[in-house]
Amino acid sequence: MVKIHAKEDCGNAPKKIFVQDLLVAIVNNDETFISKHTTDDLRWNIAGGASVEGKDTVLTALRQHRSDTLAELTIHTIVTHGYHGVAEGLLKYKDGRQVAFCDVYQFKASANNAPVKAITTYAVGTE
Repeated sequence: MVKIHAKEDCGNAPKKIFVQDLLVAIVNNDETFISKHTTDDLRWNIAGGASVEGKDTVLTALRQHRSDTLAELTIHTIVTHGYHGVAEGLLKYKDGRQVAFCDVYQFKASANNAPVKAITTYAVGTE
């Protein structure tokens, strides 16, 4: 399992908790959670790279991007409002590599339990 570092939250922001849970599910390969909380037409855009569409296609792409060498996920910031959410943090790998990331989530609706219909990932290797 990947070690998770995240700030305590006040507990009054259900979408922030959901975004954190989704990030944890992604890094820990929890396809059941991801599938349950995303739309069938889910789209994943990787800034400067490919875009994939359709839940099954996105799950396949996530499998291909996963790494057994990922050691830690640090979540610095989560912000949500209405139809959107943003998570920013750092991925640390066992070989010492680090990747700063920012994921932008688009929800199907503004309701707290709305599934994710699109994710755009920005990632930069750090030293």
